[in-house]
Amino acid sequence: MITKIRFAVAALTLAAGTIIATATPVTAQQPVVVVPPLAGRIVSQGGLPIEGAEVKVRDIGKLARSDTQGGFTIADVPKGQFTISVRRVGYLPSTYIVDWPAEKDSLTIEMLPSRAELDTVKVTAQLKVLGGVVVNERGNPIAGASVDLLGARNGTVTTGADGWFTFKNVKTGPVVFRVLAEGFEGKTQSATLTDSRGVVVHMNAMDPTLSKRRQEIAAGAGNTAKFTWTETQMRLLQRNMQATIVTSEDLAGFNDMSLGEAIQQSRVASKLAPDLQTGFAQVCVLLNGNRMVGMTSLDVYNADDVEWVELYPPGSDASGTVARYLRFAGCRDQRAATTARRGIFYAVVWLKN
Repeated sequence: MITKIRFAVAALTLAAGTIIATATPVTAQQPVVVVPPLAGRIVSQGGLPIEGAEVKVRDIGKLARSDTQGGFTIADVPKGQFTISVRRVGYLPSTYIVDWPAEKDSLTIEMLPSRAELDTVKVTAQLKVLGGVVVNERGNPIAGASVDLLGARNGTVTTGADGWFTFKNVKTGPVVFRVLAEGFEGKTQSATLTDSRGVVVHMNAMDPTLSKRRQEIAAGAGNTAKFTWTETQMRLLQRNMQATIVTSEDLAGFNDMSLGEAIQQSRVASKLAPDLQTGFAQVCVLLNGNRMVGMTSLDVYNADDVEWVELYPPGSDASGTVARYLRFAGCRDQRAATTARRGIFYAVVWLKN
């Protein structure tokens, strides 16, 4: 009897051990990703806080108003890329594109005061006002700077004593402008114009130790630079509907990606994604408007290093200026997935300066 009891206890123990050994382990709970509130400050060009500005996240419709210190906070903004628009009576609207959460937990958005002569300007759905001020490293205005709006006829103005410049009746869409000022490095800036807006152009003083030749190159005032900009102006004026301009604002949400990846995911160039995917983003590249690179992948560039890109699928460079630079680059024809047209896909990549 005792033997039978011992056998039964041993059997139960073995069975229990089997159950424990084969039990499914409890899966550890994944940590919840907490996205912080979208926060920042609205300031004037001189860095003073602006109270009462309406800050709106366009894509999701959430909004807030800046406090006495110019600060604002918008809760429950999910992870992703968003366009922030800022409005305030007496100021030109401002636009900011952010990939949230950003590397910095707080954003700083500058606004420019509106001017009396702009109050009488008539704007339409297609035509807007682009106003701006050119400043040095200390935020002081630069008078006498030349501002060229590329792709627009008669698109050259000179800043006044307050550093201001204004372009009226500008077409909506991508805009690129070049600023030259004596004693400063030349500056090219791009933006996407969906509404009248103000911009601030920060310029760096010229290094006085550079030779005269190098200062000329840095200023963007040499003969080569002038010829390059003349060709670029012609090209942008003649571009057709298949050509696409991608600005730094369009790329702002993809700074951690390669240029090829960022272009394919950007809204403005999404129509060209099939062509880039077919060729593994291999296109015939012209760098900074005059340097022959040839057939290469756009993925060799970082999106964060690029100010703007001109994309010309086969047959869309009406000016022929890119083709002339790259005629000996050994670039290959390819069939465009979007138009079925065969030819060379050109890209003019402009790096930030």
